[in-house]
Formats: sequence, C-alpha cells, structure tokens
Amino acid sequence: MRIVCNSKNSEAACAIFYRDALSNLKELTVCDYDHYNGYDIALFMTYRNDLEDMKAAKLDYPHLKTGIIDARASWVEEFLPYADFLILDSIEMKDFWASARKPIFFYLEYPNIANAKKKHEAKQPIIIGYHGNKVHLHTMYETVTPALEELAQTYPVELWVMYNIEKLGQWEWNVPKGLKVRHIQWREEHFHQELAHVDIGISPNCVPILNEKKLKKKAESRKLREHFVYSDDDYFLRFKMPSNAGRITIWGKLGIPVVADLTPAACQCIQDGENGLLAYSQEGWYRALETLILRADLRQRYAENMKQTIAHKYDFTIQNQKFLEFLKSEIIT
Repeated sequence: MRIVCNSKNSEAACAIFYRDALSNLKELTVCDYDHYNGYDIALFMTYRNDLEDMKAAKLDYPHLKTGIIDARASWVEEFLPYADFLILDSIEMKDFWASARKPIFFYLEYPNIANAKKKHEAKQPIIIGYHGNKVHLHTMYETVTPALEELAQTYPVELWVMYNIEKLGQWEWNVPKGLKVRHIQWREEHFHQELAHVDIGISPNCVPILNEKKLKKKAESRKLREHFVYSDDDYFLRFKMPSNAGRITIWGKLGIPVVADLTPAACQCIQDGENGLLAYSQEGWYRALETLILRADLRQRYAENMKQTIAHKYDFTIQNQKFLEFLKSEIIT
C-alpha cells in the first residue's frame, strides 16, 4: 500500500502535527502532486486549496482512495462527494460528521515532543500553566479566572501562559488579578525550556454561555415539560466541534498533572481522579486546583498515569498501526 499526504499549508500547526505524527509510516510520501496513479491512498488537510486539490485528484484518478484530515468546519460538506473517509481527532468531531456516512478514523495529533521526567514535591509558589490558543484564555473568564483569583488569596500561585503573542498580541482582557502572570511566546522548544517548570497544567475548552439561566428557560418546551423533567440544576454546556485532547497530552508527556474543562474530548482522555481532574464551574475549578496545590503525591500519580494513558492509547506508533489496519479493512477492499 502506498500513501501520499499533500498540503500546500505545510507551515500551519495542524499540518505540522499530523505530518510529524504520520512520518514513521514507511508507506507514506509527503507532498507528491504528480504521481497519483502510483498511490492507493491520498490524504489532504482541511484547507480549501487542499480540498480543491483532493477534488481534482479524485476526478482524474477515480481509483484513488481519498481522506480528509481534521474536517474542522461545515463548509467541508461540499467536498465530501470526493472523499472516501475522514480522519478526526475528537468524539465531538466524530459525532458531527456522522451525517457524512463515511468511514471515520480517530487519530489524536499533538506536538511531537519528548517525554520528560518530573518529581513533584511540596513547594512555593505553585506554577499553574496553560498552552494553546489565546481565545481559551478569554473564554475562561467566568470559571478558571475567578477560581485562580480566589486561590491566590490563600496560596502562593503563579500563572504561566504560552500562546502566539507575536501573531495575536498579549492577553489583556480579564487577566487574573492578585497573582503573577507570565506570558510566553508559543514555540515548540518552549515546552521543555519553559513549561517543564509548571506544577499543574490547565486545559480550558468550554465556550461561555451568557445569561445561562434565561437561555435555559427559553430552550424549554412548555408542552413537553412533564416528559423531559427540566430542572434549574441542569447543565448547559457549549464547546467547539473541533475540540480535541491534544493540549492535555502535552502535559502528560511533560510529567505534569492536568485539570481540564468538562468536554467530551477531555472526558475521552481523562479518567477523573485517576490520570487528571475534570471541572466546569468556578467552584469545580477551585476544588480541583486546590487539591493538586495541596497534594504533591496526587500531582505525581496523575502525571504518571496520564503518561501511561498516552503511551498505550495515543503513541504515534500505535495509532499508525491502527490506521494501517483501518485502511486495509475498511478502505482498500
């Protein structure tokens, strides 16, 4: 079996992560647009120019089995007739694209950094760390941010945040008050150089819902109230379709325990109280972070257990072997 992976957006983070993840497949060639007749499988990233290339390749070489990597938006639907399968990285995405009626392979990509050993001890200050898109720092303003501010009144804590400052500018809106906040430019080498010093990692991923109580009432059906058993205590969550657990795995590889928002992707990766903690409300975040601030032994245990989870489920060699089995059993028949 011969596979080609093509993208004209080779510097995009997602393209880099998938290319690195798939690179140990001996069957794989990267960026060959001239010899589709010599391949069985062609993979394309979810950028419009890449999917236009997929469409052209499928029309010219009908035998070619084509796959879309990381279908992150509904506009991809127009290209589905030219795709034979999808590669997605979260349960949210799998559910969203179930309507495509295409074979789906789950593949969790993340920056390909080396594992690090870390010994957790009682210390001050406790450094809480974040890495990812700046937008998630904004969206945590009703949950993580006030929890951090309250914790800082009792415990010596710092917040280190790594994101693309050069491109997006420095985070200034609703930055937590009462504690030191250190801003770090996102670079892959900074995972080990900077974030390896963090004691607790956080992965906020929910989207705030304004006027939640009012929206709950508006979403209720008066006619069906007796059948649905509505309650003011019901949870009302919003999260992005292309959510994934990639940011969680980085903390595991660095040997750092993680607290994550209560999203499906996080729940798929974290077993609460075994290899990390899950939270949603301000109080939930306060409780989870306080637990890890006070318990170095739990920080050590959760970090080591998460590292094992990654090794057994999300290691690229393991995922690549499963990917080949998927192609042989469901795509090339």
